[in-house]
Amino acid sequence: MSEPASIIASLNMTPHPEGGHFVETFRDAANSVSLIFYLLEAGDRSHWHRLTKDEILHFYDGDPLTVLWSSDGVLIQEQTLGRRIEDQHGYHHIVPKGTWFSMHSTGEWSLIGCTVAPAFTFNDFELAPKNWTPGKGDP
Repeated sequence: MSEPASIIASLNMTPHPEGGHFVETFRDAANSVSLIFYLLEAGDRSHWHRLTKDEILHFYDGDPLTVLWSSDGVLIQEQTLGRRIEDQHGYHHIVPKGTWFSMHSTGEWSLIGCTVAPAFTFNDFELAPKNWTPGKGDP
């Protein structure tokens, strides 16, 4: 079994609608915060989406992860999450509410955590059409 397959099985992760696999690991009783593990394998992509709440991405393991985001739906910015600070990698990235973003692993796999406050619900989630990217007009 490959390392990502082992992680997916060990953590009981399931496919996520945006791509990749996830499992929720924490949600407080007041629904003020939630946390998931999220894994992307080579060739997987977190398709363009946005939330109505702020989200914090935390790098945990595997290969560096590229985060693409667009606050205006036109211009795309990029941040790499990973362990190599000398290569300008970050350990976390904050995605403000309403910001379109997408992610992919730069190697075989990447494991991150995603914290949403107030807690995530799928009512907060908007997935762009499959081939949409910022700069192509409203999705």
